[in-house]
Amino acid sequence: MEENHKKFLNNLDNSSEAVFISAFYLHKKGLDVKINAMKKAESHQYWKTHKDDGDMYVYKNDEEYRVEVKGLSADFTCAENWPFGAKFLVCAKHSYDQADIKPYAYMLLNKERTHMAIVRTSTKDHWYSESRSDSRYDDYTQEYYLCPINKIEWLEIENSQKQFFID
Repeated sequence: MEENHKKFLNNLDNSSEAVFISAFYLHKKGLDVKINAMKKAESHQYWKTHKDDGDMYVYKNDEEYRVEVKGLSADFTCAENWPFGAKFLVCAKHSYDQADIKPYAYMLLNKERTHMAIVRTSTKDHWYSESRSDSRYDDYTQEYYLCPINKIEWLEIENSQKQFFID
């Protein structure tokens, strides 16, 4: 269990780049962004007391939106070259279900950090759950939410003509 925790902390450290790239993208689109501090439990047994309040918050018209960001190791630019077929893994089921403030969206960046897939939680009615193992960890399986691929928004980070993704 503790070896998986060390791997988790390493993955958490590596995720910061994707958060800052996403925040910079939104900042360039004229939105105020707050990146939350990273919280790390010293061991697996304390993880529940170190849950964060989201990767970042985005502000528009006096509204606050929680946004989760993931940096993926998969290469993709759009639905047509998404390497996992019609399934799009959104998040661990417990992370969404137990969140006090539900995320507005998930921004998932490709390996090269040039494109992102956006999953709005307004599509939650179309989500379903599956139990899956996580190959990053030893002998670890959990429930995940997945979303149909046709509900995902795709964009190129640098050249996107979208003003922002918040309605």
